[in-house]
Amino acid sequence: MARFPSKSSMFRFMREAGVEIGTVLDVGAQEDTAELRLAFPDKRHILFEPAVEFHAALKRNYGALDHVLVPAALSDSDGQGMLRKASIDGGAVSHSSLVDSADGGPIEPVAQMRLDTFMKGQDCPKPYLLKVDVDGYELPILRGAEGIWNDIACIIVEAPVDTFFERTSFIMARAFRVFDIVDHCYYHDMLSQVDMVFVAERVMQNPNLRPWQTKPFAWSHWEPVAGLESRIKERPAASAKPARGIAHLIAKARSFAGR
Repeated sequence: MARFPSKSSMFRFMREAGVEIGTVLDVGAQEDTAELRLAFPDKRHILFEPAVEFHAALKRNYGALDHVLVPAALSDSDGQGMLRKASIDGGAVSHSSLVDSADGGPIEPVAQMRLDTFMKGQDCPKPYLLKVDVDGYELPILRGAEGIWNDIACIIVEAPVDTFFERTSFIMARAFRVFDIVDHCYYHDMLSQVDMVFVAERVMQNPNLRPWQTKPFAWSHWEPVAGLESRIKERPAASAKPARGIAHLIAKARSFAGR
């Protein structure tokens, strides 16, 4: 199956290539990270989600998997934080994020902790796959992982266009390499955000991740992304009603536009 610039396709390749993952750390799990759940049904999933509105759906979606639901917000310090919840359409909560207590508006207290603090008390298989999608609070969470960098094999972090350099520089300075750029999102035909995927330098010793050095060249394995456009056009028309995941992306795009 051809590789696509999506998390699902990327995870499938990682497993086929023999990239070892012991535990999935899903920061900002919301209701479900289907790509991770479907790609790693045999792994433990630690689900960090401070908004209780999503907990029932998380328990339902992950009921058949080994999982731990952590009702706390991650940051670069331990203690108590303030959580703001928002809705894209005035209905149910669609996303949440930590804010300064002086910001005002409808906010509520929430348990706050560093990721490395939490993992010290866990007996989870290593290495970790870390996914961070928290609507703009990614860097404090990554700073709070300093004590476990050597235990992380892969990081997936959401990156709006104005955060590419900052987030990429921060992660690459810790002996990680860009592995893929997936799930590109456009808004009014303008690139809005992508998910950046990084793997630890030590993981790149896997010969399946170094085809230019380990495999003979073959045009049949050269796949320009532009070549995927015709395949996409052949797919049935999508429903006019946005899927839950798309609605969530729209909510985040509006959130960032207002900053």
